[in-house]
Amino acid sequence: MTYKSTLRLFFLLALEFQFQCSVGQKAGVAGYVDPFICTANDHGQTDVAAGVPFGMAKPCPDTKPKLQGTLAHSGYDYSSNEIKGFSQTRISGVGCTGAGGNLRLLPFLSEGNQQIPSFQKYLKIAEQAVPGYYSVIFDSQIRAEMTATREVAFYRFTFPKSGHAAISLDLASSFTGDASQQHHWLGDGLLSGKISASTVCGMGRYTFYFALAINKPGLNTLQNKSQLIFRFSTQNHEAVPVWCALSVVSESNAVQTLEDAMTKSFDQVKNDALKAWNDRLNAVKVETTNDTLKRIFYTHLYHALQSPFIINDDDGTYRGSDGKLYHSDQPQFFGWSIWDTFRTKLPLLSLIYPETYSQMMLSLRHLYQGGKPKWATQTEPFITVRTEHAIVALLEAQRKGLLPFSMEEIYPFLKDEMADLPFDSPDRVLESSYDLWVMSEIAGELDHPNDQKYFHKKAFQYRKTWRKYFKRMRRRADVMQARGLYEGTLWQYRWFVPFDIEGVQKMVGGKAHYEKQLDYFFGHELFNIGNQPDIQVPYLYAYTDSVWKTQRLVHRLLTEPTNNWYGTHEKLKVPVRRTIFTNTPDGYLPEMDDDAGTMSSWYVWSAMGLYPVFPGDTKLVISTPLFQKTIIQMGENQLVIEAKGLSDKNSYIQKASFNGTDLHTCFIDFNTIKNGGVLKLVMGLEPNKSWGTTRADRFYSLSDK
Repeated sequence: MTYKSTLRLFFLLALEFQFQCSVGQKAGVAGYVDPFICTANDHGQTDVAAGVPFGMAKPCPDTKPKLQGTLAHSGYDYSSNEIKGFSQTRISGVGCTGAGGNLRLLPFLSEGNQQIPSFQKYLKIAEQAVPGYYSVIFDSQIRAEMTATREVAFYRFTFPKSGHAAISLDLASSFTGDASQQHHWLGDGLLSGKISASTVCGMGRYTFYFALAINKPGLNTLQNKSQLIFRFSTQNHEAVPVWCALSVVSESNAVQTLEDAMTKSFDQVKNDALKAWNDRLNAVKVETTNDTLKRIFYTHLYHALQSPFIINDDDGTYRGSDGKLYHSDQPQFFGWSIWDTFRTKLPLLSLIYPETYSQMMLSLRHLYQGGKPKWATQTEPFITVRTEHAIVALLEAQRKGLLPFSMEEIYPFLKDEMADLPFDSPDRVLESSYDLWVMSEIAGELDHPNDQKYFHKKAFQYRKTWRKYFKRMRRRADVMQARGLYEGTLWQYRWFVPFDIEGVQKMVGGKAHYEKQLDYFFGHELFNIGNQPDIQVPYLYAYTDSVWKTQRLVHRLLTEPTNNWYGTHEKLKVPVRRTIFTNTPDGYLPEMDDDAGTMSSWYVWSAMGLYPVFPGDTKLVISTPLFQKTIIQMGENQLVIEAKGLSDKNSYIQKASFNGTDLHTCFIDFNTIKNGGVLKLVMGLEPNKSWGTTRADRFYSLSDK
């Protein structure tokens, strides 16, 4: 490196340091977020996109995979030091190959007959990411910065010296490898078009529109198939702005959004994005002397707020899964992964962000009205995953008083869905029976007694399958995907009957035998925290006479190294022994996808000392929190969770009270706490084996007593 190059690099690094100092002064609670957590290799599949909460635009580097065909599901892998470009779309933490990666930009120096690069190396030391902003410096000393509004990605590419430079745009880039495009020139450096590609796991196809502008006079534009090259001359340290607007409605709407965005400065948008994150994250305040725990907690809350996306244009128009145009005065959410998120994330949003959660329920209503698929249609308006168990979220919202419409409006659609449930494998029998039970409860609440009886009877027919496959754990019961199971074992799926836990207990010989089988399950390391089928099982001791075992187990899973034998598709020959959740780029176990915020939300719930063990119901299990105090802001009210005497050793609940009333059960109802109050826990060194086991109170809220 020449002397001048070294000086330029020093200057750029000084700028980065100055930025980080300024961010640290005004970042607020968002300053605890580390977007690099869970971005390395296959340890979460999250990303460093510079988006806003629930935003469509996710500008982010797509890194070059170290091995052929191993592109990260979100496009970004922390362990890579080469960038293929910066794309505008992605969905955080999902499986298969992910989806998105559209409209990939790459700035480069263009001297002489230099070939167009397919990637650029970058300086890891100069890479920075905070909520709503990302920057990096290439080996060529080009500095790339990005931020976003909900629909527009903003770029600032700073070129190091006078000379020739260029920006490439790949119109057909896609993580799924099958994007198609159309585009139209609107003037120098300004174009609009349409992008279509497969969504996650290739189960459908999404189409959206875009408008892109490069603010640099005298552009020389070349086209090579689906790749555009914009060549231009630069001065020393010249910053070239680029904007990319997205719309699910039309090119003209994307152009209008682009024109509005170009009136805003990059720094203004960056500051607004940071404020948007602070406004969301400030809903929860935790008190602890351990800053590492704060970083992990707020980063995972940040991960939970990445999707679904708000897809309305500013005029309220949007497209549904049927490809038709609609209008709403409410935010229209889209980009679902409900098979995952109904377990933890949607219940979490109902507690911390009830208004947003209710708006999501309105979006689910429209999803049903438009012919809701299990996975995805060929006319999706944006990236999505799957929608099974949406009915569970709707019942839960109804019982929490957060459903802003009558389910009678979509009752016929719900019944139609029940007629198409799968029963072709043991796990699907359990999952479909869960939905049938929910349908019977909805029918009862809407006063359809015949339907209620029919669906209730059909739901409990699961017991025949349970006795056949799950009562006795025979050979291969610990084998992944045996008997056609989806990403799980017979041991892991057998517990997934939340609507009939007492029935399962009777089938295994009573509550004491049920507890012994839980002991065997965890004692023989058959649990898989890395995927969804059994993530509720650590909390099932709440249904036994040894509630304290949940406190011990969850605290260990959160804070200590454990043996982990399972990936997504197979049991390992040697277990991975490590702490499951860390504040590092490999922040999860190998193959442990965040699944659109599901696992992040598991952590957030568990760290606060509560857990929704039975989605569709309103009961929460009380367990050991990680923080001395957690404060959830609920409008003008606060829910305060205090853990008096909490330490690494004092991790057992001795007694508990809510608003001064002693609790003798380990359950508390959402409707008891949703308007605020103080949940006070007294912690101790040894378990209080009698606390929380009072049977008469266990399944009821304080208001029901």
